Amino acid sequence: MRVKFWGCNGSIASPCDSEQIEAKIRRVLNMVTHSDISAESSVDAFIESLPLSLKGTYKGNTSCVQITSDSNNFLVFDTGTGARKLAQELMGTPLGRGQGEMHIFYSHLHWDHIQGFPFFVPAYIPGNIINIYGVIEDLEYKFRKQLSHPYFPVPFDGLGATIKFHELKVGEELTINNSVKINTTQLYHPQVSHAYSIEENDKKVVYMTDSEFNMTDLHLIQNAISLCEEADVFIFDCQFTFQDTISKMDWGHSSVYTGIDIASSANAKSLYLFHHEPAYDDFKIEQIISEANSYKSKVGNANLHVVGAYDGLTVDI
Repeated sequence: MRVKFWGCNGSIASPCDSEQIEAKIRRVLNMVTHSDISAESSVDAFIESLPLSLKGTYKGNTSCVQITSDSNNFLVFDTGTGARKLAQELMGTPLGRGQGEMHIFYSHLHWDHIQGFPFFVPAYIPGNIINIYGVIEDLEYKFRKQLSHPYFPVPFDGLGATIKFHELKVGEELTINNSVKINTTQLYHPQVSHAYSIEENDKKVVYMTDSEFNMTDLHLIQNAISLCEEADVFIFDCQFTFQDTISKMDWGHSSVYTGIDIASSANAKSLYLFHHEPAYDDFKIEQIISEANSYKSKVGNANLHVVGAYDGLTVDI
């Protein structure tokens, strides 16, 4: 099973601006020595040694995660702005020739989780079959509205692919092509969000974004732990610092500390920090990742693998 992140930002796309890029360059120049640039191989080694906050970025597109199962079922979770770049890659597959089928699951329909779909080229190609799922009442009616006047120039009925909608119920297990098992649980978020677990061949991924947990909803915490039990990859909304979770209560997002608590209780193997706060720069996000690793060593499962997710990151299970 392969997991690929196409969009990891929360709320709104927020790529690095010129000021942030200049700050990265300045830091790198202050670090570099003559031996680091004496040969092409040493340049490569120096770049490889740099943290992602200096040689790349955690920031960019909004939520979009691709999972390709062992049986070659193609699943996507949310189509934020990251879906545009995903679509470009898919043009080299049967979906680029109108001969493919895929499955898109939505946590909820807030803008940052759907705004890439109007730019998702496979949806315009006749012959493709796109299945859309969500624990969302009137899913088709609500989804169609984003491709309507005056919000987008192409109406939903102008799409060439066959679009099939599937309304799910919380706790209802779905099996795709007798191979991939999908389960859900409800989360606390404005207008509600839902998490998904994806299982095949004793491998398990959990996608849990836009979620807030507090002591008044203990059943939601227990349900989240149950969904994540023994997960190989746990993707979790870690948008806020601990201070932000206090000042922004009821905004529907969590911190790394909650993610580590859930992952440790569920005996998950790895935690991928996701849905980054658009106001944070890469240095702030890397500081949060460092704090997460310190916390899990002292309080959580010290063996838990904690990773800051970024656009383009690929994980093989």
